[in-house]
Amino acid sequence: MSKNELEKLLQLLQSQPEFDKLLRLFEEKYRSYGSFGKVEILNPSKSEIDAFVGLMGRKVRVENFKMTVKATFFEQAIQQAGYSYDLHSLLEAYFQKQLITKRKFNEHREEKKRGFFECFLNQANSGSSFYKFISFIKHYNNAPFIHIMYKKNPELLKYLLKLINKLFDYLPLKKGTYLPILAYELTKDYYALSPKSDGGRMMLFALQVLNHSNSNTELISKPNEEQIKAILLRYNILFCPDAHRIMHSLWILDGQNQEEDNYQVIPLYKIGEGSFAEVYRVFDPVLKKEMACKVLFEESLFLKKYEKEGADYYLRFKREVKFLKEKISHQNIIQINKTQLVNEPAFFTMPLADYSLEKFLALYPQLSEDMRLSIFKDILNGVAYLHDCKISHRDLAPHNILLFKNKDGAFFAKVADFGLAKDYRSLSASTGLFVNGYGRAGYTAPEQISSLKNADHLSDIYSLGALLYFLLNGKSPEERYRSTVKYQLIVLKAMEEDRSKRYQTVKELMADILLMNRRSVSDREYSFMSLKTYEYKEFPADVKKVLNCISSAEIETPNEILEKFITPFTSIPIEIFVECVKNDTVMFPFMYIAEKNINNVMDSKEVDWDQISILIDSVYNGSRNQNLQINAIKILMTIALKINNLMAQSLLVGIIVSMDSYTDISQQVAFLIEKSFSLYHDLLISILRGIEYPLDIRDVLNDYDFSHSV
Repeated sequence: MSKNELEKLLQLLQSQPEFDKLLRLFEEKYRSYGSFGKVEILNPSKSEIDAFVGLMGRKVRVENFKMTVKATFFEQAIQQAGYSYDLHSLLEAYFQKQLITKRKFNEHREEKKRGFFECFLNQANSGSSFYKFISFIKHYNNAPFIHIMYKKNPELLKYLLKLINKLFDYLPLKKGTYLPILAYELTKDYYALSPKSDGGRMMLFALQVLNHSNSNTELISKPNEEQIKAILLRYNILFCPDAHRIMHSLWILDGQNQEEDNYQVIPLYKIGEGSFAEVYRVFDPVLKKEMACKVLFEESLFLKKYEKEGADYYLRFKREVKFLKEKISHQNIIQINKTQLVNEPAFFTMPLADYSLEKFLALYPQLSEDMRLSIFKDILNGVAYLHDCKISHRDLAPHNILLFKNKDGAFFAKVADFGLAKDYRSLSASTGLFVNGYGRAGYTAPEQISSLKNADHLSDIYSLGALLYFLLNGKSPEERYRSTVKYQLIVLKAMEEDRSKRYQTVKELMADILLMNRRSVSDREYSFMSLKTYEYKEFPADVKKVLNCISSAEIETPNEILEKFITPFTSIPIEIFVECVKNDTVMFPFMYIAEKNINNVMDSKEVDWDQISILIDSVYNGSRNQNLQINAIKILMTIALKINNLMAQSLLVGIIVSMDSYTDISQQVAFLIEKSFSLYHDLLISILRGIEYPLDIRDVLNDYDFSHSV
């Protein structure tokens, strides 16, 4: 057939769109089966029926809502019209492509795909990680996304494989490489390797293949978040799902110059979470450094958690951030850098600390006392500045004290986290009037536990005492009555439950610390052992001396108790000790230490148990605190029953017979006998024989001899 005749035939077919559908059906039939046979058109239109009947006559069958056209009849009709063309040649001319079967097409595509991967293999070094990866995926059909990508977008696949080659060149990575930073180094796009992106999926699969080739580990087709973290961590890549979830949320929008200030902060890792916000490690692309970023929870969460007060609290937080950024500036107060307070989520950035105080002490447990005090003075300076500005922090705790290293390697502290701060100069009705209690165990003043609106600068003083205790021995301030520190009196005065007995200003607290530091012989002068040689002359001075020494008493080793505790203790005049007993904060830890030492003393024959019993009895009679009284009874029982001292027995009888039945103290004594002195029931009954004493104690002792009362 001449070229002109072919063009006429194609024009004829193309002039009637009904034929296009038929020709495409024949092409699909050939691709699937390698032959034409017949095709069916469902629900044919009138124009389709007319067109095909017009060309082929009665050889077109129409029935049951379908029209059947045989390839041989269609080909004959074309040839009878004067066109010597078979259907195969006609379709190739019509679609302007070679007509091949699907099997041949797939074989051809597979051949091209092998050539595609061979090209990468030829460019890679034999034995390299990238060579192993390409060799693996070339035949590995359980990575369908790679083969589908080749089919749909081979150029994208080529780009991703080059990206993986570049990634492998970076291995091994240094420890703590954050995924967004790695992505930027490789692609200039912080999110190019996000786990659900094409680049991220390819990277995760490539690292798994690398791991599989080295240790034959199982490949995970769709890893969950924890599995993703594990896959990446094996190659020192840090991925944080929480940071990933907010990756497009942190935009700086509130600057004056929109071109400079409208940019995204890149979240890297979640550092921590509080009641009102989360803290993230972020990268500031403008400052070109890592920062900390505090992201406030959404307002809806505040409303859900705190109901109507939630909205006030949310707005108050934003006002406080703005105020601190604009008004507060001190070397020991954290500096607020960039803020976003217009849109949600509200957040601000600040310098990234090396440690919180909590983590710092855990990492450096052997830190010198001088360094610990230096850190505490930084905290005092920061809080004193806040109080001068009429601001109470109200959340001073170890994780809110941040440690930074200066150029010479020394650490200094900054006070952070002002989510609960109270500004007395604010005229807002909601500022500082949050009625719910809020507190952290051991660090929060009792008045703040009951209601946050009661908390003020004196609540900060309480927390400072707790921080001093924690700084000096690394233990919770709740242990302050069981384990003492060098500055015990300062700690206890700062943490007085009675607000009027606390230090009234930070400067007062600071002055006492400086005073103790200036005492050149303070360790010797105020050690508990110094009581052995102390000459008592003036009653007020003597009481002060003994209180200072008592606060330095310690639990001694059994072979040193006599020399370092018993002898100094028994040297205290009874009238001086009676006065000291009135100071509960000093006596709580001392009585705990006394109980431990008396229980552990090795040679009881050398001890003046009469004098110790008298001193302990004075605690019961001189204190109004029931806990101290119970401690005194417990120690007297130890001396009276375990050591069988007559003086202690006599004093114990006097205490027990003075009690009424079924009172708090009689019930506690009954419980004490049952729990700790059950082996001495007979001895205690014999001591109390012929004497009327509380019925609840009598029940515990199974002593039902009431003859003495008849």
